[in-house]
Parts: sequence; C-alpha cells; structure tokens
Amino acid sequence: MTETNDDGAPTGRRSSQPLLAAAAGYPALEPVHEPHLHPELAGWRRNIGSAVALDLAPRLAQTITGLDIISWNVAVGRADVGELMRRILDGAYDDFGTRSDRPFVMLLQEAYRAGGDVPEKPLDRRHGGSIVPGRSDILEVAELMGLSLRYAPSMRNGVHQSDRGNAILSNVALDGTHAFLLPYVRQRRVALTTHMAGLPDLVFASAHLDTGGAPPGGWQLRYGAGRLVQAAELAHRLIDPEHHASVVLGADLNSPLGMRDPVVRALQDGGLQLARRVGDWRHTYHASVRLPLDYVLYRSPAGRFRDVWVQRIDEVPGDRTPRVFGSDHHPLLTRVDFTAPVEPLPD
Repeated sequence: MTETNDDGAPTGRRSSQPLLAAAAGYPALEPVHEPHLHPELAGWRRNIGSAVALDLAPRLAQTITGLDIISWNVAVGRADVGELMRRILDGAYDDFGTRSDRPFVMLLQEAYRAGGDVPEKPLDRRHGGSIVPGRSDILEVAELMGLSLRYAPSMRNGVHQSDRGNAILSNVALDGTHAFLLPYVRQRRVALTTHMAGLPDLVFASAHLDTGGAPPGGWQLRYGAGRLVQAAELAHRLIDPEHHASVVLGADLNSPLGMRDPVVRALQDGGLQLARRVGDWRHTYHASVRLPLDYVLYRSPAGRFRDVWVQRIDEVPGDRTPRVFGSDHHPLLTRVDFTAPVEPLPD
C-alpha cells in the first residue's frame, strides 16, 4: 500500500504515528497541511471556516457502567437531531437498554455549519456540491440542547456560505480532540476524534469515506481502491498497539457490499471489531436504492467493554417513510456496557 502524510499525499513510507500515542490529549482541531505535497487540499481548505469546540455540558462527575452512542449521517443538516434526541430522552428505546443517567455521545457525518468565518463567496472551485438553504446548523443544535460539540469541516457547500464535516456531540464535557486528513481521493475528508473529560482512555471517532475513486499513484484497478487506502489509514491512526485506549468509531463507509465490502474487512484487519447487531436490518442508506453504508466499530484491548450492541433506528415501525428524521441515512443507536464501573479522573 502507498502510505500518505497528513495532507493525504503518497509518501512511500508508513504514515505519521498513531494519534493515541499522545495519550494525555490531542493537540488540535485543525489538521496539519503541507501544501507543497498536495496543493489540491489547500484549495478545499480556503473555501471553509475554522473548526469549532464548545463545552456547554457539565464534566462527567460520577462513576459509570456504560454509555450510549448515536452514529448518523445527518445529510448536510437535513436531519432533525432534536426530534431523535427527544424520543431517546422520552424512553422510546429503553427496551434496548439506554438510560438517561448514562453519558450520551453522537458521532455525526455531514454535519452542517452556516456563516461564521466561512468565506462569503467561494475562493476556489473545489467544494462538495450545492445545497438548498434552510438546514439545521450544528452549532445551533449544540447551543439549544446544551451539549458539548467538536466540529471539523471538510468541504464547502457549493456557493452557499456554509460547510460540512464530521461532528461529535455529548451531554458531558469533551477533551483531547484531534482532526486529521484521510488520504486524498476525490474530496477533502477530515476524521475527528475526542474523549470525555476525565476519561482519556475512552476515545470516540467520527469518519466519512469517499464514495469512490482511486488514490494518486496506485490501486486504480482494484474495487474500492480509494476507500481502502482511507480505511487503512483510519485504522492506523486510531489504533496504537502500545496504548490500551478503547475506541468507538461511527462512520459512513460508503460500502455498498455491506459486511462483505473490502473496506469493512480492512478496518477489521486493522484491529477494529463490528458492534453486535440487534434486530433484522439490511440497509442504513435510506433512498431509492437502499444500501448498508453505516457502521459502528470498536476496540477494547484491555477488556473494558463487556459488550457493544448496535440497533438501527426507524422513524416509524416498518420503515415506511421517504426519509428518516429528515436524513437519507438511518441513525445507529449503540449501547456500550463496561466490564467494571469506570470512574473519571479528577479535574
């Protein structure tokens, strides 16, 4: 495999050290750019605004026995995150084992942010495509619901003064956040990791792979070549054999072959496990053609997790709606149960 640096350019050697090597905290939300190695990415970056960190939720104060996670492609802000949260808090999924007294984390792809320091007009032709305005701004969602937020934009939304990227929301304070570029294939892709304040050995990640294409310089004739390079880099960044952090990854892998897709297998070969499925469901992408694109994977090298369960959420029984809470993807609700109670470190 051709390795890449933080700008996604081939280097011919193993990429930079895994992120978990910086166990005490990741340095920044802005990924490292080296324009002389991959000038295309500089154009993508000029079109977007800065990353955002908000801590509006309280610090985790009590010992916990597990946590609940949503992984969801929110369709460039079309999804109604507030309605989904209301149903969860009202107990709609209590039979799955969710509880209001446990920490809650949302790993979001295609989160939408408008205005701010996004350039009023495009400064480069590279963007993620035009949209119709009127989306749910992820910053406004966090502020309205009093949640902590980490947001790392990947690309602009056409001529509209907005961008999209990965986001992590939580009902407790977050810490140690890092954003990093996946190998460049078709679009700029920034993956995002963070952990709860006081729990540095429990890392959450949100990622979104390209839909197709091949990386520069190799694998053009292999199915999913670009996504395979991105998946291998993602696994490498999330897993450090010398560090015993547990990791939960929520991702839109754009993997039409489901669990048989080489990208899913690449992440498993890299050291991640698929969450155990609950229920009988075959797709997560909810459009005219329905495909299994979204996954929750995890790593628990020290045996911290007793089990990790995932359930697909439908808006109505029987999945008979054109959209799912406004998105073209189903949310995946994950329940993580710990082997033993976990106590946060003091502030």
